[in-house]
Amino acid sequence: MSVFSIYKKGQGKYVRIGTASAIGLLVILGIIWVEHEFLPLAPQYIQALVALAIAAAGGWLSFYIVNKPRFADFMILTESEMNKVVWPSSAAVIRVTRLLILIMFFLAFLLYVVDIGFLTFFQAIRVIH
Repeated sequence: MSVFSIYKKGQGKYVRIGTASAIGLLVILGIIWVEHEFLPLAPQYIQALVALAIAAAGGWLSFYIVNKPRFADFMILTESEMNKVVWPSSAAVIRVTRLLILIMFFLAFLLYVVDIGFLTFFQAIRVIH
């Protein structure tokens, strides 16, 4: 296996793309942070060289991580398990969401009644004035 070959090409494609994208976002945020914290007064060519070096290191790290056999196998298995999930229809999600909201209002009302009951009880026995 050469340095730039892709481990199990075509498998786990979307999880690998998502992982590489997340690493890319972290690299971009890292470049912004480094330039604002450590290089605010540096010449632009120094800032550009540092940004390029960080981007190159991040790109290599991203490629290395998504093609490391142990991690790549995990991502491939993750994607295959996600493909087995049966996602509910939008109507079912709306129905269950409405039910949960109703239950939450009922529980809030029930807790309010219990709280008022405890308040009345503690006022009656003069624990609370």
